[in-house]
Amino acid sequence: MSKLLQLGIYLDNDVISEGDVAAAAVLVDIARRTGPTEPSDLAWVAMCLALRTSRDGHTCVDFNRIQEWGASLTADDHQYFPASSAPWLEALASVPLLVGTASERKAFILDGQRLYLGRSFSQEQAIAVVLTRNSASNINVLLGGPGTGKTTEVARRLIERFEQGGVMPRLALAAPTGKAATRMTEVLHARCKDQNASPEVVAAVTAVAARTIHSLLGYAPNRTPRFTFGAHNPLPYDLVVIDEASMLSSSDMFQLLEALAPTTELLLVGDPDQLASVESGSVLADIAASANNPQSLLAPRIKVLQTQHRFAADSSIAALATAVREGNASSAFKILDANNVDLNWVDPKNMDQLQMLIDEVHQHALGLCESAVNADAAEVLNKQRMLQVLCAHRGGEMGVFGWNDRINGLLSSKAATTWYAGRPVMVSRNNPALNLSNGDVGVVLGAKSGDRVHAVFGQAGQYTTIPTSRLEDVSTVHALTIHKSQGSEYVHAVVVLPENNSRILTRELLYTGVTRAIGKLTIVGTRSTIQSAIERPIRRASGLATRL
Repeated sequence: MSKLLQLGIYLDNDVISEGDVAAAAVLVDIARRTGPTEPSDLAWVAMCLALRTSRDGHTCVDFNRIQEWGASLTADDHQYFPASSAPWLEALASVPLLVGTASERKAFILDGQRLYLGRSFSQEQAIAVVLTRNSASNINVLLGGPGTGKTTEVARRLIERFEQGGVMPRLALAAPTGKAATRMTEVLHARCKDQNASPEVVAAVTAVAARTIHSLLGYAPNRTPRFTFGAHNPLPYDLVVIDEASMLSSSDMFQLLEALAPTTELLLVGDPDQLASVESGSVLADIAASANNPQSLLAPRIKVLQTQHRFAADSSIAALATAVREGNASSAFKILDANNVDLNWVDPKNMDQLQMLIDEVHQHALGLCESAVNADAAEVLNKQRMLQVLCAHRGGEMGVFGWNDRINGLLSSKAATTWYAGRPVMVSRNNPALNLSNGDVGVVLGAKSGDRVHAVFGQAGQYTTIPTSRLEDVSTVHALTIHKSQGSEYVHAVVVLPENNSRILTRELLYTGVTRAIGKLTIVGTRSTIQSAIERPIRRASGLATRL
C-alpha cells in the first residue's frame, strides 16, 4: 500500500500535504541506505508536520500544543491524532537515523517536546547565542505600539552617540522591506532635525539612508555564498539599527546576527503586537516574552514605550486598540456599540450602512481625481492619505479586488484609461533604478496637453515624480491589504474583515489595521468575525523565548 493511501485521513483533512509526504519519503529513502528505517504512520505524520512548519509560520512542532495541528480533523478522526505528547515522542524514538537530539546532526531534531527541521534548530540556537553573548551587552531592544515615539527615541539615542566625541561611529540603518526602509529614512531624518543637536551631528546621522536587510547583507540569490556579509565577512559597522523588527523572520534574523562582528552594537525597534513575518518565526515577540523573565540576559536591555501620540489617549481608537491587544472582546464591543464620532462599526449584512460607506470611499476617490487633475503633488499626496480601505483578504467582495473593482466601476469615465488622473497605485516589486520599493504607494497626476503622464510617490514634504511609462508592476489601490499597510498611517482607516471566518483573521491583524488610523476608524465586519479575530492570537511554535 502506498504511503499516500496509509496517510489518507491526514491528507483529506489538510493536516499534511502530498508535498510534505513526498519530501519525507526522500529523507526516509536516504536513511534506509544506512540501516533499517520504517517509520510508523504517527512518525510519518510528525515528520510531515515538521516539514510544513515554515508554511504556517512556525519554527518547530510543539507537542505540548499538538491539538492545534490537528484542529482540522473531524471528531471521528481525532482518534488517529493523539492529544498527548507521549505517543508522538515514542513514534519518533523508533527512527533514530532520522530524528536526533540537540547534540546530533540529523534531518529532524527532537529537543524536549519540540520537533525541528535540522536547519531550523541550528538557526534558533545560533540566534539565542548571538543575542546573549557578552551578557547581551551589545544588544538593545526598543518596543512600543504605533505612535509611541520609537523613532524619536532612536533619533535621540543616535545623536547622543554621535555627540560623544572622537571618531564618528559607523552607522547602518535597515528594515525588513523596502517600504519600511524608505519610511524609516524619512521619519528618522525628520526627528533628528527636531532634536537640539549641532548641525554637524545632525548632518552625520541624516547622511545615512536605510536599506533592506537583504541589501545590507549583500544578498545575491545566484551567487555562492548568497550573502556578501556573514560569519566569514562581518559587516563593517559599529552600530546597526533595525526598524519594524516584528516583520523579521527567523531566517533573516539568523543571517543578520551571523554578519555582526562581536563588537557591533545592535538596536532592534518594533511593536511585538503587530503582524509577524510572513515567513516562519516571531523573533521580536519571542524577545519581548523573554523580558518577562527577570533571569533573562535581555530583560535589562529592553525598553518599552507606552505613551501613545498617534491618536488621542482618550479616543475610542486608543481604547479599541487596547482592548484588541489585550484580547478583551467584551470591552471591544462596548466601545464599538457606543456610536463614537471617531469610530464607526459597519455590519456588511446591513446594506444601508455598507452603501453609505461605499459612497464615502467613492467621494474620496472622486476628490483625489479632481485634485490630481491640477497636478499639485503635495495636495494630491495629502488627499490620498485622508482615507484608505484596508482589507484582510485580497479576494472576495470584501477583499482588495472587490473594493478596487467597485470603486473603479463607480468612477466610470474617469477610470476609462489605465493612467487616469487620481489613480492610486502601489508598486509590487522593488525597482532600485527608480528608488521605488515593493509596497510604495503613489498617485497618477493629470498632464497638460503634450506632457507625459507622471505619478507622484512619497509624502507632501518630500516626494518624487516618475513618468508612468517607466512604471512596471503596479496595481490600483483604492484598497490594499492590512499587511501592506504596516508602517503607514491614515486620517481615516477603513478596516474590512472577511464576511466568513478565516485562518488569517487574527488579533494581530485586527490590531495592525486599527492602529493605522489617526483621526477616524471604521471597522467593517460581523460580530462573529470581529470576536474571532480578537480571540485568536498568532501562536507560532518556537523555542527561542525559552532559550533566551
